[in-house]
Amino acid sequence: MANRSVSGPVKDSRSPGVVLLVTKDELGQGPPELGWVLMRSFFKVLAGNEPKPARAIFVNTGVRLTTEGSELLDDLRALENAGVQILSCGTCLDYFDLKDKLKVGKATNMNDTVAALMKAERVLCP
Repeated sequence: MANRSVSGPVKDSRSPGVVLLVTKDELGQGPPELGWVLMRSFFKVLAGNEPKPARAIFVNTGVRLTTEGSELLDDLRALENAGVQILSCGTCLDYFDLKDKLKVGKATNMNDTVAALMKAERVLCP
């Protein structure tokens, strides 16, 4: 049997059609402490695996994950360095008085959020 070598273009480390919509600072429903542990684990695993989403959009209490004091900042920076666009709802940052404490990514508005979601092939909500 002949030895076959398959070669092709180098794959992008992102999955361009996937957008994460993070609507809270906990994963799942139940005890908040467990939800926080699960969210931290989710982003640690995501940062270390391929493929990665094209964007991660943080709204409502999810914006707390992108701001000063968040234990996820290193993992979110690793995602951003890998090409994942990190976006936090500007209205939400204002509401929680966190606009000046944004540490990773950039603030965005609902127009950009809706446009990104409508263009996405898949939206994942951890």
